[in-house]
Amino acid sequence: MTHPRPFYRCGNMIIRKSIWVLIPTLMMLAAIGDASFQPPLNKFTHDARARLTAGDYPSIYWIFVDSTAVADQPIPFTIRAHLRRAKVDATGLLIDQRDYPIAQAALDAIESTGVTIRHASRYLKAVAVIADSAQITKAASLPFVEKVHTLKTLQTTLPEIVKFNLDDIPKSTVDYDYGESLRQNRFMQADRLHRMGITGAGVVIAIFDTGFDTDHPALSTASILARYDFINLDSSVGEAECSDNPQNYHGTLVYGVIAGYVPDTLIGVAPDADFLLAKTEITCDGTEIKLEEDNWIAAAARADSIGADIITSSLSYSEFTDSGSYTLDDMDGNTALITRAADIAASKNIVVITSAGNSRGSSWNSIAAPADGDSVLAIGAVNPDSSLAGFSSPGPTADGRIKPDVTTLGVAVYTTHPLPTGGFSFHQGTSFSAPLVAGGAALALQYDPTMTAEQFRELARSTADRADNPDNDFGWGLFNAFRASGIPTLDVIDTIRVVVGEVQEIVVRMNGSPETPPLLSLPDAPAGVELEDYGDGSGLLTITGSADNPPQVRFHIIAVTDLYSDTLNIILETIVVTDRSIYAGPNPFADSVRIFIDPAAGRFNYVSIFNIAGEKIWEKVNSHPVSADSLREWTMIAWNGRNYQGQTAAAGVYLAVVRTDRQEVILKLLKTN
Repeated sequence: MTHPRPFYRCGNMIIRKSIWVLIPTLMMLAAIGDASFQPPLNKFTHDARARLTAGDYPSIYWIFVDSTAVADQPIPFTIRAHLRRAKVDATGLLIDQRDYPIAQAALDAIESTGVTIRHASRYLKAVAVIADSAQITKAASLPFVEKVHTLKTLQTTLPEIVKFNLDDIPKSTVDYDYGESLRQNRFMQADRLHRMGITGAGVVIAIFDTGFDTDHPALSTASILARYDFINLDSSVGEAECSDNPQNYHGTLVYGVIAGYVPDTLIGVAPDADFLLAKTEITCDGTEIKLEEDNWIAAAARADSIGADIITSSLSYSEFTDSGSYTLDDMDGNTALITRAADIAASKNIVVITSAGNSRGSSWNSIAAPADGDSVLAIGAVNPDSSLAGFSSPGPTADGRIKPDVTTLGVAVYTTHPLPTGGFSFHQGTSFSAPLVAGGAALALQYDPTMTAEQFRELARSTADRADNPDNDFGWGLFNAFRASGIPTLDVIDTIRVVVGEVQEIVVRMNGSPETPPLLSLPDAPAGVELEDYGDGSGLLTITGSADNPPQVRFHIIAVTDLYSDTLNIILETIVVTDRSIYAGPNPFADSVRIFIDPAAGRFNYVSIFNIAGEKIWEKVNSHPVSADSLREWTMIAWNGRNYQGQTAAAGVYLAVVRTDRQEVILKLLKTN
């Protein structure tokens, strides 16, 4: 086996580096010259010992080495990779020990024991070998070998890339005819970015999957910078290879979600991005084996060195057919090797995105690696009506962190079918939610080339629709590609409550500094609502409570620039005050009602809700001390229209008994359907 010297290409000039010479090969060979030498047992993990005694047949082992077997120079990186890393570390380019490969002399010494080297991982400082018992025993005798494991993961190489695109954001706008793909683009507001000319140009996305039909009419024009088959160790990623579960089937579906381009049929989320295609998943044998995890780690390290901005993979690992299955306790962000590698890639300023999984309701019923990574964006799935998809894997991680991170459409996603049938069809699964978000990430990185991976992760979460109250089903909520791009948008204004005759003033602001201040308008103003535009992206909203308005009404503020617009939805609740100091609104109500207590009514003690039969179905008790300041403010108690069991109460009349330290008031409430 030969080991080519590493190189990187800059234009037509090839720069070569000799990065070896740490350990003289003769010294290593001397250590294994005595065939009677036996390695200490503590070099073999429990699994490796079991494999040794199971029979003398070739198996895959992982040989972990110490620092003496590491080269004294880091691997070379493309200019594109340097630029990506420089966003975070302009001087050191994020270079650390994980960028130093295993020395050639160490690889030669390992190979001289008769083993066959498959991969070498700079991330994990391990070498994957195929060996029988005698060969692995010799290899373990080498002085720089720390341990031998049967389940660790490794690294190989992809062809070098020559092309990289650093063009400026296009100034012209795009108005696509999306066909059946309109729903998925509009669902996360990617279409708004497309109309600004943001289509992923200049951003490199690495996709790890089963294989890719690059000849499909919707994919044939996509820009592919590099491709590699980590299963067969060649550059062919498109063959079907089997008929029952074609090797290129799943990857083609995923690829089409991002890169597809056929006007009036399918427009991918980021059709102008550049792609690195890695074939890592074996489908033809219908099994999940550890080799697939190893392939993923190998692809991640190589994508890093080539210059990928984003890694997306629609897979999750928990239980394997061969051996080494993970447990739920392993989903702690630090145990699964694929998770550790994913977090390492993220530390190199790569946006790492993966499916949360489709195991809800199964015996596993949780996210799986690498979705448990603290720097990995795990993506859940929802239905077209934004309700949670019944298959989308829930969190939390084993150490209690919220997962998934965000959710998006994962049902009725339109994409490409591989040839010979070709064509297009709808599919479901978190396999399709992940590439939608990956495409959205590419749009964000094109809009703001200075954005780091960490900044995008934070934006993806903080701009989702449940950011104030994340959970282990939706995560931080529905992903919004437009807001996650960092484009200045109007700050959210909470529900406004105003008493008839009262005047409130609220400042309207944007959460960024647009190059061109937008024009603010109020197209559907309710009675008594006015907007003054200050001309700098801010304004003043003046609300005078009017009895002409219904108890609850929605209106909008629109901010418009030459490139885009943003709409802010606002709810206005108007309260009609009688001589009572305790009242409810809106009333009648459909979903929820609020009970307001004037400070003059005294300290709130409790609110009890009774049905018409006199049965108490809900109660809110004040168990907190009241400060002097709080006694000068209105108290608001919300009832969500549900009983103690969480069931929605039927339409009809209900009585609310409100007790303060000064009085008791009974309010009649009417719940509608």
